[in-house]
Amino acid sequence: MSKLHPLNNSNACVRYFYLPANKDHQAEIIEILNSDSNTVRVPMREEDVELQAFHERSLSKNELEAFKNSQTWKLFNTWDELMQDHIKLKLSENVLRQVLRFKNEYELQGELDQ
Repeated sequence: MSKLHPLNNSNACVRYFYLPANKDHQAEIIEILNSDSNTVRVPMREEDVELQAFHERSLSKNELEAFKNSQTWKLFNTWDELMQDHIKLKLSENVLRQVLRFKNEYELQGELDQ
């Protein structure tokens, strides 16, 4: 996993990563709050995978309060799950639009099953 960072780092933000599907799991969007790197190493059964962020944004006021200084990973199997989480945190419509513009580039199996 990503190493923890000193959270007085003003560059900490929210980053989104796409983990493609393989024979053992469905594709996922990984959202990392208080992220300090454009890459993340994800431990997998056969071999760890290094992912590159596809989107980055500042933490919202609500996220800063809710997640304080801890790096937090959130995993989403559908874009709808991600959107509902963002709505629950009262993120702006602009933030939602910015993230959802990647929906056609990063297909999630959960959507195909519905």
